[in-house]
Amino acid sequence: MKVSVILTSYNKPDFIDRVLRSMVEQTYQHWELLIMDDGSEQETIQKIEPFLDDERIQLYSHQIHPANRLTTVRYATLINEALTRITGELVCYLTDDTVYRKDRLEKMVDVFQSNPDIDIVYSSQRVVQVNQHSMETGSFVREAEQVLEHASFQVDHCSVMHRRRLLSLIHDQYGQYWADDPKHWHHGDSVFWKRLNHFAAFFPLKEILDITYKTPQSFHHMFSSMPYDLIDGTVIEKGGDYYQIAHGYLHRIDRRWVNGKNRRAIRVPSLCTMKYEIREMLTVPNDTVVTADYGKTFYYIEHQKKRRFASKRDVQYFQFHPNEIYTISNEQLETFEDGSIIQVSPVFSPPNRRLFKWKQDIYLLVHDTFCRIVPEVVKLFAFYHQPIKLYPSQFAFFPEGKPIVPLYMESLQEFDMSLYQTSGRKYSS
Repeated sequence: MKVSVILTSYNKPDFIDRVLRSMVEQTYQHWELLIMDDGSEQETIQKIEPFLDDERIQLYSHQIHPANRLTTVRYATLINEALTRITGELVCYLTDDTVYRKDRLEKMVDVFQSNPDIDIVYSSQRVVQVNQHSMETGSFVREAEQVLEHASFQVDHCSVMHRRRLLSLIHDQYGQYWADDPKHWHHGDSVFWKRLNHFAAFFPLKEILDITYKTPQSFHHMFSSMPYDLIDGTVIEKGGDYYQIAHGYLHRIDRRWVNGKNRRAIRVPSLCTMKYEIREMLTVPNDTVVTADYGKTFYYIEHQKKRRFASKRDVQYFQFHPNEIYTISNEQLETFEDGSIIQVSPVFSPPNRRLFKWKQDIYLLVHDTFCRIVPEVVKLFAFYHQPIKLYPSQFAFFPEGKPIVPLYMESLQEFDMSLYQTSGRKYSS
């Protein structure tokens, strides 16, 4: 039985050669390897090239404009392409930070050869945590313990082998193989497992047959708390310069506006910023409190308009502290159009990008809309002030918008998690 292995690769020069060695050293030799590289830099390609002398290994290089990198789940898009090219009877998957044990293919193929009624097999996996110096800092085992009718979030990307004949059934049912909608960035494998489970159960092989390395550059580490869109007003560092997100664009801002007390740049994966086009520089960033008369009058720069605070009491009520207030010239202030007044009463007119508390939940006011936001996103985006308590009349003053949650939480709503009896097993995502 021929095995088709699909390897997705993107800029892992420190790991890709050991991954490829684990393939060519397999005790089972009847396989093909399709390397689906997503535009890696030359250092990674140079590590791949020596292995291309093996006629079983094919490299498919892809180039994509940075602005389009988040329009689909790239690894799922590449796997879908590879699945149209494979010639094997059995299919399995590999990533550029996972190593197969030498007898991995042999032991899985044995199951299929001796059990014609089994369509999917999964094995135990060792997960190794690695620090920025490539030193192992810990590990645990995802055990393959039982037949799984619901394998999502229990089985990793690289621990599965299935019969090719399932693919046509999946495509007929769902219109594609792997779901590559961007909301599935964190768990494209689990969506595919759900589709596989529609036709067959996952049968366990208790032995550890692959080792996956979780590095600081691993996708799940970098994106663990990221929503799909960066929150408006977010400041990031990019190439030594500072930029602020405003209405879906990046605008450079001067370094003077960024420090640990007033505003700090948050760290986000480069993938998150690739889709934002860079526009003109902002002389004063949005969401900044300024004064031009030495503290007699305060303004909030919002959407590049100046909103006057009705009084100092309103500045304090919305929890702006003295170290967040900048002094600018009157000439500079006059370059901004007037916006609505910021006040608590008689009309509740708050500034955007402030946290509020309603009942037990935290909300962020974004574009005059209350959006529920989870604590891990609050922490990631460096909101320092305490949530401001809302009264019923105040909460009703603005519409409620889409919650701001990590991408994986948003798409988990598609799964009935009560189905997944993990028995202490570590989730794959």
